[in-house]
Amino acid sequence: MKILLAGGGTSHEREVSLKSTAAMERALQELGYVYKRVDLGNELDVAHEWDDSYDIVLLGFHGRAGEDGLLQATLQANQIPFTGAGVADSLLAFSKDASKRLFKKHGIPTADWELILHETGQELPETKLQLPYVIKPDNEGSTIGLSVCEKPEDLIKARQVSGSFSRLIFERFVPGRELTVGVLGDQVFPIVEIFPGHELYDYESKYTKGMSNYECPAKLDDSLTRHIQDLAVKSMQSVGVQVYGRVDFRLDPENQPWCLEINTLPGMTKTSLLPMGAAANGLSFPQLIDEILKLSLKKYS
Repeated sequence: MKILLAGGGTSHEREVSLKSTAAMERALQELGYVYKRVDLGNELDVAHEWDDSYDIVLLGFHGRAGEDGLLQATLQANQIPFTGAGVADSLLAFSKDASKRLFKKHGIPTADWELILHETGQELPETKLQLPYVIKPDNEGSTIGLSVCEKPEDLIKARQVSGSFSRLIFERFVPGRELTVGVLGDQVFPIVEIFPGHELYDYESKYTKGMSNYECPAKLDDSLTRHIQDLAVKSMQSVGVQVYGRVDFRLDPENQPWCLEINTLPGMTKTSLLPMGAAANGLSFPQLIDEILKLSLKKYS
C-alpha cells in the first residue's frame, strides 16, 4: 500500500494538524508502508499531489476546510480514496446545529440550544436561553471561539472571543464531568475522562502541556459506561459517520450524559484522546492508524 499523508492546511488548527501528521508519519514508518508526507497551505491541493501510484490519502487535517466536507467532496469528485468520514457525514458532524438536530431526532440527549446568525463586530444577539449558557461557533473545531456565560458581565468577554464568528450556537451549560468516546469500525473504546485546566475543555486546556489531566478508563460503573458507549455509537450512526470518530459528552451531577458533538478528524498524536482510548483497548498507535487505513479502503472495494 502506498499512502499520501496530508496535513497542515488553512484552519485555526494548522499547528495541531502538523503534530498529528508527524505522529502518523512515525506510525507509517513502523508499519513499513511506502508513503509521502505533504504539508499543504491549502487543503484542496491534496488533489494536485495525488497520482495513480497511491492507494489512499491519509487525512491529518483538523478544523474547517479539512473536516467540514469540502475537502472530502473535492477528493470524491476526483475519485481519490481518503480516510475517515465521507462528504455528507463530515458536513453534518462539523455543524453543531445540524448534528444536534439529528441527535434530537434519534433520541440522543443533547442540551437545549439556539443557532443565531451574528454580524461580526456588533453586539452579541439575544437568546431565549437563560444563563448559564455556552456560546460557540457552529462550524469550528477545537472549541475555538468558545465562551462560558454564567452572569451578564461574561457577555463582554464573550463578544471578544465568540463575536468574530457569524454562525453562533447558544447552548445550555451542563455542569459536571467531561467525557469522550472513540469509535473505530465496530470497536467502541474505553471512555476517557478529562480534567481540564479551565471550566470547559477549551483550546488552551487541550493544547497547553500540563494544563489538563486524563483518566482512561473513566471511573464509571459498568452500566453507565455501556450506556454512554451506546450513545456514542448511536450518535455516529445518526449522522452517518463512517470508519472512525470521537464523540464528546458532558455528564451532569445526576449521571445523565449529554452529547455535545462528533469529531470526524480528531487529534492523532500519541497523546491525543482517540489514541488514548485505543491504547486502553489494546491497540497501539501504529495499529490504530493501520486499522483506519484498512477500514477506509474497504469503502472503495
